[in-house]
Amino acid sequence: MTLRLDADFWSARMAYLAKVARADAIAVVLQMKGAGYVTYVAHNLPAETKWSDGVAAVMLARAMTERVTDQATSGVTIALADGRLADTLAVSPVIWKDQLVGGLAAMLVGRVFSPEDVAGLSRVAELVGLELAEANALWRAQRQQQDAEAKLKASRDLQAIIRRERDPDQLLEQTTAQLAEVFSADGVSIMLANAQGELSVRSSRGLSDAAKLDRKMIGEGISGGVAQSGKPVLLSGHVQGGTDPTASESMIVPLRANGRTLGVVNVKHRAAQERYGQAHVDSLAQVASDIAAALLTAEEFQRAEEDRRQALVLYELSRFATLGIDPQSDLESAVAMLADNLRHDAVGVWQAEEHHLHLRASTGYGDVIPSDLSTSGTDTVLAQVLRERRTATAEYGMSEDRPDWAAPSSTRFLLAPIGGMHTGVVLGVLVLGRATTPYTPAEADFAATLGEYLSGMLQKSQSSDLMQRTASTERRRIAQELHDGLAQELTGVVLALEGCQRALDRDPSVLGPQLAKAARDARATLSDVRQYMAALRQTEEAGGLNLPVTVARLVDDLRRQSGLHVDFEETGPERELEPFVERAVIRIVGEGLRNVGQHAGASNAKVVLRYDQDQVVATIEDDGKGFDSNEMSTAEERGHYGIVGMRERAEGVGGQLVVRSEPGRGTIVRASIPYRAGADEATPAWADTVEDTEQHGAIEDIERSEKASFLGRLFGR
Repeated sequence: MTLRLDADFWSARMAYLAKVARADAIAVVLQMKGAGYVTYVAHNLPAETKWSDGVAAVMLARAMTERVTDQATSGVTIALADGRLADTLAVSPVIWKDQLVGGLAAMLVGRVFSPEDVAGLSRVAELVGLELAEANALWRAQRQQQDAEAKLKASRDLQAIIRRERDPDQLLEQTTAQLAEVFSADGVSIMLANAQGELSVRSSRGLSDAAKLDRKMIGEGISGGVAQSGKPVLLSGHVQGGTDPTASESMIVPLRANGRTLGVVNVKHRAAQERYGQAHVDSLAQVASDIAAALLTAEEFQRAEEDRRQALVLYELSRFATLGIDPQSDLESAVAMLADNLRHDAVGVWQAEEHHLHLRASTGYGDVIPSDLSTSGTDTVLAQVLRERRTATAEYGMSEDRPDWAAPSSTRFLLAPIGGMHTGVVLGVLVLGRATTPYTPAEADFAATLGEYLSGMLQKSQSSDLMQRTASTERRRIAQELHDGLAQELTGVVLALEGCQRALDRDPSVLGPQLAKAARDARATLSDVRQYMAALRQTEEAGGLNLPVTVARLVDDLRRQSGLHVDFEETGPERELEPFVERAVIRIVGEGLRNVGQHAGASNAKVVLRYDQDQVVATIEDDGKGFDSNEMSTAEERGHYGIVGMRERAEGVGGQLVVRSEPGRGTIVRASIPYRAGADEATPAWADTVEDTEQHGAIEDIERSEKASFLGRLFGR
């Protein structure tokens, strides 16, 4: 017989049992704690029938306490579902394996039960006991199946979270909640170790406030011991010195991946009976390993995304400095961008003037009146930034007295000097603020870079010296060339990260290498941006380059980046060159070395810098694949701008460029540049100030030529 728990089954079953008992109505009555006697199932009996008083209560109590079957006719009046009134009630105890389950009540109208009927009622009660036992077993089996299905779904949801979540905080929060569901836990916590080896709770469910503040060094206590040994443990009963004295059973497993222990996972319950075994510990350890691997991936992804954001911020700041036409508007736009893209609640750019700072642009400050603050007071934070030219952090509570530079919207602050890295002169102070999140050393380092970038914007707004504007114009033009290339590199990094996202959805096994490469590319690009743009913002042209040192650095860069064997030789007594002549030589050598690294297919190269009596000669040689020199006459028409650009550089300062090459025999590029332009030769157009309107058309022509040559180099032509 297949037992079902639905209403149709019990309706038919009770009607059949009523016939067996020869009763007009029948009911199974249970004694419920706090509710008295209640009807479980019945036939021909209204749902509102009461059993807790009168003869019915007495009969049920006697049947259940004395375990006897008896009937009563005096004082019995029970309304039946068919409209009749029963005047006889018999009650038999329902027993299963010596355990009292309830009572079986049978009712008659206008007659009484015979002794044989009473005996038969006892047998029917035994049958009901069997039915109820089987129903209970089925209910338990169904409940266990439902619990198993719920846990299986929770496990699948947990794995889905581990696979898809790329925010470390969200990953910890969601996996903690799922662990509580999977293991039917009353408390779950994930502790992570910092750089000093201290474990602290990063995410939890069901923990007391005191437990959330728990700290353990690796090797200290049970959690620290698990983190140190890497071996999971199962604890039963009260743990001496534990943070939760109500826990009756706990599993602690290491959070470990790629040979690193990141922390521990603690799962516990408070029920008296045992709930966990070795299988549960093994399952939790595997899940913890998956969480640790996902956490490493999420943190790497977050670092790559942070690098991408920083690179794009630096790119935009440089565009403001090089292409902007309204210095004040550019500063305000830059401040808003820093707040939005880098998650600052307050940003302020304070310009240094005599004995005070003036607020040039801000967000998160509100109205600042007055907008100047003195630098001659006892503010040690400002002193560190202005006099020592380094970053500083500070923290002020909402109710504390705070300096005027500390925006009221924030409690944590990071200050960095604007400028000062190359000139020793601090142009101002960059103030960054957050409401709660503290600043890290890495963010302090990046703030110093932001200060260098903002220096160009402040310089542009306050520059009045003609020579300074001339140098600034040339640096902006060079910076624009760099950005035309770096923007393409950053686009490649973004595309690589998007490829990682697609790999995550399609084949997570290839995500690791792709993500690592994207992160390396992003950091390399960011490093290049910082180095190039910081170098381009030197405020003193003369003596700032040092030709032999700069050429040696270009040679060293090619060695490191390509692995080529590159020699550098300097001959003749070094001569002082005009700044624009020096720059022309550096650009020609730099372009020549880039061609060697990217297109020559060479194994060896050599750079010779020779100081003759009237000119400096720079030669770049390689043993690469070479090319047909006859192609030089049509290089520009075919889009090969690299060598064309070098020739224009040389001729622009009164020199000449000679290129010799044969297929399979390597290439020699020689630039001969006079120390000073002749009397009949004008100063190169690209060294003139933009205010010289007579030369403005020539400047635009040179700009177009230089940009074309850079784009040609970028795309390998």
